[in-house]
Amino acid sequence: TIEERMRTLNDYFIMGGNMTAIQSADNESPVCVIPDRGILKAIWINCHTVIDATTTFDIMKNGTDTTVDATLADATADETGVELSIASTIQLEAGDAINLKSNGEQSASTTADLTYIIRR
Repeated sequence: TIEERMRTLNDYFIMGGNMTAIQSADNESPVCVIPDRGILKAIWINCHTVIDATTTFDIMKNGTDTTVDATLADATADETGVELSIASTIQLEAGDAINLKSNGEQSASTTADLTYIIRR
């Protein structure tokens, strides 16, 4: 029946770990493996220092740059969780590995905790 084939729309959350030295270009966050297919809806970040410059991250999938950037606005307060702006949609499959790679615009040394939100 159609009821058996349909799934409710829902989101799940993956802790992305702690990304060290986001001020360093090409520095990567820990890799997270996706358990169920979906679309990357959001990335939340909690920086441990005030962000002094707009900072961009390459969104990596299976070790390859997706060419989609995630952007963190400058003047983000210390210990404040904010949503990164994602430039486009990224489709993910079960087993895909995702992570961020910093483009290094931030000048102050900082680490940050990441959370990925996936919509099934």
